[in-house]
Amino acid sequence: FLGTNSAQLPTDSTIETFGDHKTGLKIPAWNANAISVGRTLVNPALWRDDIYFAESAKYTGTRQVIETVKAGYLMTQGMIGKTGFITGVRVEETDDDSSGWVRARVPSSAAEQLADPVGAARKDYANTRRERSGNYTKAFPSAHLTHDILPNLKARLSWSNSFGRPPLSNSYPSETNNDLAQTLTISNPSLKPQTAESWDAALEYYFEPVGSFSASWFHKTIKDYFVNGVLSGTVGSGSDNGYNGEYSGYTILTSANLGTAIVQGWELSYQQQFTFLPGLLKGLGLSANTTILDTHGNFGSTTTTRKTGEVPGFVPRTANLSVSWRYRKLGTRINLNRTGEYLSAFTAAGSGRNQYTLQRTVVNVGAAYQFRPSLSFSVDVGNIFNEAQVFYRGISDNISEYRIPGVTVTAGVSGRF
Repeated sequence: FLGTNSAQLPTDSTIETFGDHKTGLKIPAWNANAISVGRTLVNPALWRDDIYFAESAKYTGTRQVIETVKAGYLMTQGMIGKTGFITGVRVEETDDDSSGWVRARVPSSAAEQLADPVGAARKDYANTRRERSGNYTKAFPSAHLTHDILPNLKARLSWSNSFGRPPLSNSYPSETNNDLAQTLTISNPSLKPQTAESWDAALEYYFEPVGSFSASWFHKTIKDYFVNGVLSGTVGSGSDNGYNGEYSGYTILTSANLGTAIVQGWELSYQQQFTFLPGLLKGLGLSANTTILDTHGNFGSTTTTRKTGEVPGFVPRTANLSVSWRYRKLGTRINLNRTGEYLSAFTAAGSGRNQYTLQRTVVNVGAAYQFRPSLSFSVDVGNIFNEAQVFYRGISDNISEYRIPGVTVTAGVSGRF
């Protein structure tokens, strides 16, 4: 933009935002047609192409990651009396190879970029192509047991191992130097996956007509969080140090696998079809569940331990209730989802800057009609009471954000032809 002030771009007074409506403020807004129409600038004198950006994007936008995964799985299952079992192990070998350009240690100046944008982009990137590679092998065993205590009482116990791969963006070559601190921050294509070891136990009781109640407990240990800025060595000297002979003696900072956390909790669940009721009531159905969670660990930190109420995004209490009713070709349902209060942004333990999300109950309703065996119609209304999502800092009276998501209506047709 070559103009001297925003007044050179005419605002559109017909644009009204939600903030204008609620606060009475009239914040200036611009219509895209005031800038260009049909990819043609309305006033070319106010704009110029950023040629350096386009030329440098040829380097920064040209990169690749090839991830090769070789896997094998061995499983066995069977019955011993009233006890059933399924056990197995999955082994994965992962190789990552990546390449791309990073910016030179001494980049071009703004004057060079303006005078010779093509040459400046070449100076910044042409001689700093990097290639990175990494690999890891992981095994993930599991075992699942079921036992019929009584004809209508079943016990379950399972042990499993799972993982979450590092983001592919971590495999791209990247370098950020700090000459004052003598550090070089780089990506780590050898970053291993985050792993979780889980134990689950449950008791399930089945009763007539068409009902069940279950109580389950689970315990999950999460390891190898992805942590940035970890000290991992020093850059060597010589032209073959991997950085064109630059950064000799610099401290290398990169991402690494660190930390442990434990998540555990209980879940209670009940569901039943009330087919024993008279008349139209026999089409009623009910299901409900509630979950109580607890957590503690360092979550990748080397100095701080956190617990429930100090982990952003961790929801310790949830509950769901669903009531359905069917009659001939018509089916209806009401779902109630309740989320307890939880921490959404953490500053420090006891800090008034910690942000929390207030408890929230959302009600959804829906109906479906089976017009014929191959054709059905449905309509669903989400958040029918337009329940807001409210955030506060420190104390609940200190509201920091109030989101009104609105009501959604979805209609559909399903057919088989």
